Amino acid sequence: MRTESKKNDRERIIGAYLEYFDAYTQRNWDQMVSRFSQEFSMFGTGIDEYSTSTSETLAFYKREFDQSPSIIEYKINRIEVFLTSSTSAYLTVLMDMKISAQDETIDCMNNRSTVIMVKEVDEWRIAHGHWSQPAEGQDVGDSIPYKLLKQRNKELEETVSDRTKEIEKQNIKLRNLNDTKTKLLSIIAHDLRSPFNAFMGLTEVMLLNFKEKLQNPDYFKLRLQQIHERAQHLYSVADNLLNWAWTQTDEISINWSTSKVDTIINEQVIALHDMAKGKDIAIALNIDSNSTVYTDPEILGIIIRNFVSNALKYSHRGGTININAIPNGRYTLLTIADRGVGMDQTKIQSVLTANNLDSLPGTEKEKGIGLGLQISLDLLNRIKSSYTIDSTPNVGTTISISIPTNPS
Repeated sequence: MRTESKKNDRERIIGAYLEYFDAYTQRNWDQMVSRFSQEFSMFGTGIDEYSTSTSETLAFYKREFDQSPSIIEYKINRIEVFLTSSTSAYLTVLMDMKISAQDETIDCMNNRSTVIMVKEVDEWRIAHGHWSQPAEGQDVGDSIPYKLLKQRNKELEETVSDRTKEIEKQNIKLRNLNDTKTKLLSIIAHDLRSPFNAFMGLTEVMLLNFKEKLQNPDYFKLRLQQIHERAQHLYSVADNLLNWAWTQTDEISINWSTSKVDTIINEQVIALHDMAKGKDIAIALNIDSNSTVYTDPEILGIIIRNFVSNALKYSHRGGTININAIPNGRYTLLTIADRGVGMDQTKIQSVLTANNLDSLPGTEKEKGIGLGLQISLDLLNRIKSSYTIDSTPNVGTTISISIPTNPS
């Protein structure tokens, strides 16, 4: 009979607990409270939180109901009951729970609870509860599911913030690109039309005066020189526009090879011979004939041509441009120095701006579109080379480039 009595007590204790827990998970406040003892305490709702009276305990429950008001799904995996006397018992529960709060569902697997039950007026009621340990980093005043939800929200906010910053960077890049394209359209409309208009005008005049001036070589020489100058400008504009369009794609393939520095530089100096001769500017070379670099020779050639072209443009008639290439361990240091108009720091920062296309006229009113430098700086990054710009107004400018000597 005694064993049967204990069995009945266990069943009644489990039944009383399940009545409480059903009411708790259904958020049925009145039904839940009816299963509490007159003096109900608890421990473990948050970090170092405990109650020693029914009023404090009800306040904890009220806070949790406010933070997570939705119905809780649960599955009890195991219940153990230990009778400590005829009117008291110790109960342990292992369960899985799904708790919803603020449109989030939190899985609390293997949630552990311990409960002390007491017998009052022939009914078993909850006198003390001990909930699972709080999550890592939980603050006082946060129930476990609420803390987990806050952490998830924080992580989500950080993710959204990172993505917003990345989108803003892309927007800035697109705005700069659109600004550049707008300026390019203006340049194309003006700087490409002007040489063609000049060609048509000069050739029309030559044709109209062909018979009259046929025996005057100076007349034809002057106009052929004018056509040649405009052709050079037109070629420079077209070349820079095409190179810029090329750098804006993802289709640039770097053809790495070990190349002789003097060969690359000499090719570009020869290409700019007429421009240098037209201003009576000497180009002095100091290059180790055995010096090699590991690069894409075609891309490095574009970079050198742009820098030397700029040096010629802003050098005074009769000046000298010095080009040095000196091996320096893992790198070869290439310098292009002129004694031209130079720049102050404000101007240097301006020309380094990605969408800056404001190009000052050269010392003899040479025109430009401001793309050469931007193209060169972009291509330098692609061939893993670094650069510095040292310039002083009315003294000149030196561009220094460090080019890898060997594969890294």
